Amino acid sequence: MSASPVQRKTHWWLAALLLGQLILMSVNARHPSSEQSVFRTWMMSVFSPLVKVGDAVISKIGGGFSGLSELRRAKSENEELRQEVERLTIALNESREKAAQYDVIRNTYGLPSLLQYRQVAANVIARDTSLWFNRLTIDRGTLDGVKRDMPVATTTGIVGRVISVGPNFAQVQVITDSNAGVGVMLQSTRAMGVLKGLNNARCEIKNIPSTEEVPEGETVVTNGLDRIYPKGLIVGTTERVENDGSTPWKRIVVNPAAQVDRVENVLVLLIDAKELKLEETIK
Repeated sequence: MSASPVQRKTHWWLAALLLGQLILMSVNARHPSSEQSVFRTWMMSVFSPLVKVGDAVISKIGGGFSGLSELRRAKSENEELRQEVERLTIALNESREKAAQYDVIRNTYGLPSLLQYRQVAANVIARDTSLWFNRLTIDRGTLDGVKRDMPVATTTGIVGRVISVGPNFAQVQVITDSNAGVGVMLQSTRAMGVLKGLNNARCEIKNIPSTEEVPEGETVVTNGLDRIYPKGLIVGTTERVENDGSTPWKRIVVNPAAQVDRVENVLVLLIDAKELKLEETIK
């Protein structure tokens, strides 16, 4: 005999009451090992794996965006580093090529090498802030054998002369200073003149007659007559040659072989005027 609708409803109500009683008991009951409610323990047991999965998915998504941002940043930094490496490589190659060219010139014409002179290496530690190209300070002084009027050079050409010196420093007047003067001559014709600075990165040769043939790119070397720089050291090359109709002299602009405006390391030649006079006498 089938149950009536009232009996079926009674069964459902009884089941609901039992379930509710069970839930209330689980809420109030405490797990002996964790002091957490049994209901909470059940719920955590059921949903914890789902939460972990959700956290993992969110972490991966967040990590993906973070990794993408870092990847873009790294790519940008790598590009900047690549460009810097290329720039430095080009500068190094240019310096090597320039040094090689001057070695060829030195060997061809029998010019003296800096290695034949006693020398001390120095670092540029300061520059004159008011006359940027004109004076610089190096970290060598009397304790290293440096004296006033000693020539200063790089492996490619002369830089200037020592004008004042202390125990552990010295001030150098560079050849681009308008107050500086260097006895020079043209490599091929041996025509002599005086090199004066233009207060920028260039110099000018004075006292070369307008009748003298002076090609652009001509090598200029020291003539030794100023009793400061030994004869035959490379100064630079002629960059521009002009005839001034109002004077009997050419205007010759020289590009120094040494990068005077950005030099960082130099060599002080430990020679003085007496040694130069003796050297010229022997020659």
